[in-house]
Formats: sequence, structure tokens, C-alpha cells
Amino acid sequence: MTTTTDPAPSGATPGPTVGVDEPHRLRDWLLGRLDGVSLAISLVGLMTIAASAVLLVRVAGPIDWLGLSGVILALLLLSAAALIGHFVVVALARQRYHERLAAMREAAKLLGHGDLSVAAPIAGDDLGSVGHSLNQLATRMGRMMQAQRDLLSGVSHELRSPIARIDVALELLSMEGVDEAEKAELIGGIREETALLERHISRLLEAQRVSTKRVLLKRRPLVLDKLVAKVIDRERLRLSKLGWQVETQLEMGDREVLGDDNALDRVLSTLVENAIRHASKPEGDDEPSQLRIETQATKLGAVIRVMDRGPGLTDEQCASVFEPFFRIDKSRSTKTGGTGLGMFLARQICEAHRGHARAQPRPGGGLSVVLTLPIRGQKELKETLRVEMDAEQLDRLVAEA
Repeated sequence: MTTTTDPAPSGATPGPTVGVDEPHRLRDWLLGRLDGVSLAISLVGLMTIAASAVLLVRVAGPIDWLGLSGVILALLLLSAAALIGHFVVVALARQRYHERLAAMREAAKLLGHGDLSVAAPIAGDDLGSVGHSLNQLATRMGRMMQAQRDLLSGVSHELRSPIARIDVALELLSMEGVDEAEKAELIGGIREETALLERHISRLLEAQRVSTKRVLLKRRPLVLDKLVAKVIDRERLRLSKLGWQVETQLEMGDREVLGDDNALDRVLSTLVENAIRHASKPEGDDEPSQLRIETQATKLGAVIRVMDRGPGLTDEQCASVFEPFFRIDKSRSTKTGGTGLGMFLARQICEAHRGHARAQPRPGGGLSVVLTLPIRGQKELKETLRVEMDAEQLDRLVAEA
């Protein structure tokens, strides 16, 4: 088959459609009239058998059922029965095919109208696999729509809060009896809330660009260990001043990944910043905070582990840490907890590189964030495998690798 492009509506991006090759028009015409073709073949076969029987009677005379003429006539009758049976089977199969195809067409129509509870019929044949794919599509669309609703809810909450604080500050500024020091403090608070709004909007726009892969236009071969080492060297002085011990174990060597170095640099910096914010030892604790970064080549690709010895997260929190606006302490302000979009953006960048991000409790205490990226030249996981496997299965494979 060839790929053609239909004219797209105004403002839409043209997409590939499946066209029909010229040499297959006769085949498609025959398949489209399968019932009539099958009936014609069966009738021609029956007429041929009848003519053969008549000729046999005229040439051989009376049929000797125990002789050669009887054997020939029995074979002709058996052939006629086989032809009739063939037509009946084709007709029944065709009817069943139409029924299942109509059910799938109706399921696709309901899916297009937003009914994600639809279930297409499935079976062990090719048509059944199409139904299975439709059901998977409905499931994935449901997850995407739920994620979109959660994101919209989070955006509404996070943007409404600073706007409400700005409104209160402006109301206080307009009141009589506010001295200059209080005015300066209120104006400073308004500036902070405005800066927070700008950070929220900037991160959301960046996440949208990453999710549509517009930010990853300059994908090129990168030696992953060199990129990780560059980020560690840049952050080492700040970590040292904050009392952190940094350990590294980079085992990728010269192996390369295809990616955007600025985007991956941002991911690693976000993970380091996340560790500093949440895993630093409290004041008065003489034991230094610990950060360990590892790289490893596995059969699933390049694995990066960023591990700390902080309070860590529960399994439920690990499953939610990459959601937008996730915070461990719901009452914590954005001054101490960040915008809540850093880990979400890190996952978006990783997935835009056809990779995977997960978090898990670190044995002995702390948190381990694991990133998996395809290695250049290494056979990647099939897209069907990546789609059909749930996160738990993929996490287990990465852990075993």
C-alpha cells in the first residue's frame, strides 16, 4: 500500500491516509463482491459436474456402481456436495463478518462522539485484533482525557490562588491607614505572586511544547555520560556548599542516545534540584546529605538513576510524583515546594525522547528516580509493546535489567 495525504481543513495539520495501489483494483473489486463471485464459481462448478455426469452416462451407458463408472460418478457427486458446502460456509462467514464489522463501525462512531465506555467485539483473528486495538484506543483516550481534566483542575487552582492573594493585597493597599512600610511589603508580595504566575505559565507552555515534540527539533547523537558529568560538575560547587556528598557511577562509556541536549540537561538539573529541596538534612544534623547518580546500559536502553537519602516517598506517592502540581504536603506553599511542574515536565521530556520515567523508594531509605532512554543503534522496544504494557510491567522490566 502507498501513503497519500488528503487536503486538511484550514488550520489543521495534514495526516497520512491509506491509499489504494492501481494493481490491486481488480482484487478489491472481487473482494467487494465476494458473495456474487463465490456463487458464480459454485454454479459453474455444479454445471461442470452435471455436464460430466451426463457425458459419463452417454459414453459408459448404464452406471455400474461397483465398477469404474460408479467410482467416477461418486466422485462427481462428492465434488458437488463440497461446492455447495463451500458456498454455504462462505455465505455464513460473510454474514458474520458483516455483523462484526457493523459492530466495530458503531463502536468507532460512538468513540468518535466521546463515549469511551464502548467495547468493540474481539476474537482471535485479524478482525478481532482490530477490535482489541479499538478498545485499547478507548482506554488510552480515557486516560488522556482524565489527565487533561486533572491538569485543567490543577491549573485553575494554582493560578486562582496567586490571583486571589494579589486581589487581597490590592484591596489592603486601597484602605486608609496603611503606612509606607506595609505598602512596600504588600507591593513586594504582589511582585512575588506575579513572578509565580509567570513561572506557572512558562512551565505549562514548555510542557505543552515538549508533549507535541516541538521543543525537540534538534535531536542529535549525545554521549550520555558526558552530559551527566557536565551537569554534575556544574552543580557540584553548590552541592558542596550545602553540605552534600555526591557519588557517581557512570557505566555508559561512549554509548550515545539521540536527543536534545538542552532538554535532557534540564531534566537532570530538575532531579538534582528536587533532591536538594526535599532531601536536605535538617539544620544541626552533622551527617551530610547524599546524592548518587548512576548510568547503565541495559537491554531496555540507557538507564539513569538519581538517588538520595531523604525521607523518600510511599509507593502511592511515587506513582503520583510526575503528575502536574503534585506536592507531598498539600499545605506547603510554592515558596518551599516549587511550582509542582518540574517533575511533570521532566517526564514529558523523557517520553518525548521515547523513554520512560519512574520513581521508587530507595532501599535503605530515600528516593530513586529512574530514567530510561533508547540507546542509539540498539533495537528499541516495539511500539505495540510500549503501548500495551502498563507502567508496573515496564517498571519491573527496567528493574530486572
